Amino acid sequence: MEHTSRAGIRSVVLVAALVAPLLLAGCSVAVTDPASSASPAASDPRGSMPDAPDASSAPDAPSAPDASPAPDAESSTEVDPDVRAQLDRTRLRELVTQNLTCVDGSATVGRDLDGMYVELTGDCTTVTILASAGGVLLPEVGTVTIKGDGATVLMTSATRIAFDKSADINVVGWESGTPDIAYAGTANITTPLS
Repeated sequence: MEHTSRAGIRSVVLVAALVAPLLLAGCSVAVTDPASSASPAASDPRGSMPDAPDASSAPDAPSAPDASPAPDAESSTEVDPDVRAQLDRTRLRELVTQNLTCVDGSATVGRDLDGMYVELTGDCTTVTILASAGGVLLPEVGTVTIKGDGATVLMTSATRIAFDKSADINVVGWESGTPDIAYAGTANITTPLS
C-alpha cells in the first residue's frame, strides 16, 4: 500500500485552492515581490496603466472575507456569496458521514477523518481539528484549534479560534458572537455569518 505524505496532500490542496478559482473565473493574477521597487504597471509590456484609485476613498466598497494574517473579523459586514455557500449549515449537514460527541467537554477530529464531513454535538469546551479536506459542523464551543488543511468549519459560536502554523486553506465561519482569532498558517479565511 502506498503512503501519501502530509506535505504531498498539503501541496495538492494548496495548488487546487489557488488555481481552481482562477480557471473558473478567467481572471489573471500578477505576483509581485513587496521588497521589489518595481511596480507591475512599470513592467507591463502593454504600456503604462493609470494609477488605481485609493481603496480608502472608494465609497462603501464591499469587503471580502477576512484572510490571515489580517485578523480584523469585526469589520467584515458582507460575506462573499461563494464563502456563504460553502458555510451553509443545511448543505453541510447533508454531507455529514460521521457524528461525534464531545466527552468531558472536549473532542478531536482526527486525521482518520480526512475528507469526511463530521458533526459534533454536546457541551464542547475545546475542539481540535486535525483532519484535512473535509468539513466540521460544531455547536457553541469554547476554543477551536485547527491543525488540518482545506477544511470547512462552521460553528454556532466560539470564544476562540486558533490556527496552527501548519493549518492552510481552511474556511471558518460562525453564526453568532465575535471570537478571538489567533492567525497562523496560510490562506485561512474566517468570517461571521450574521
